[in-house]
Amino acid sequence: MQNQQIKSLPPFQSVSSIPTIFLNFVFGLFWVFFVLFFITGIIYLLSSSFEETGLDEIATIALFFIFFIALSGIVTLLIYARKKMFTTTIVDEKGIRYLNKFNGFVVKDLPWSSFAKKEDFTYLLESPKYDVSSNTPMKSVFDQFAWPVLINKNVVIHTDAFLGRHFFCMFYSNRTELIRSFLLGIARYRPDITVNPAIFVNHNIDMENYIIDYRKRRITQVLGFGVCVFILALSYYFVFH
Repeated sequence: MQNQQIKSLPPFQSVSSIPTIFLNFVFGLFWVFFVLFFITGIIYLLSSSFEETGLDEIATIALFFIFFIALSGIVTLLIYARKKMFTTTIVDEKGIRYLNKFNGFVVKDLPWSSFAKKEDFTYLLESPKYDVSSNTPMKSVFDQFAWPVLINKNVVIHTDAFLGRHFFCMFYSNRTELIRSFLLGIARYRPDITVNPAIFVNHNIDMENYIIDYRKRRITQVLGFGVCVFILALSYYFVFH
């Protein structure tokens, strides 16, 4: 029965992420200017007198430490995350790979065989209903997938939003295609893994033929953009009137 279901699936095609150049460039420049702002501020405070800054000694020292702590936090984040940064996600017949194209380093490789069942992991809270689940974290518009994987003989929870983890390569223009390939790969290579049906609905992917409803997706995107514009306009009206 399981073999018949696999044979009825559409052909599997590997998909590699395609970066959204403009958004990634703007996002990367934001962080560059953010860092330069604090560096410039520190240099200015160190090289200027109290008369030039217009601040007294206590305020100058306080502002210096604020800038220094903020800059230290960014540097610490870069040092901690540099080995985990990846620019490219590939979903193929072997599994999922995360690559950093800037140094050619394979950040993580998850073959289909490494996917585990939810029963293999001990959850602190209630166990999810499906092996692959998703949720939308606060302050994010992108949902995040979670499922257990076997790494170095230990079962851990792997999370993936199908976004890059690099300041200059965060957004993918074919995110939905990556998700579709991910779901089809599970159905073909790991049919024992259960997937929350809401994932299909949320990304306009048909559960039977794995076809993406691009028209419905565009309508949803336009409506979402319209709601955001309406909220911003409403906020502007109440703030300035």
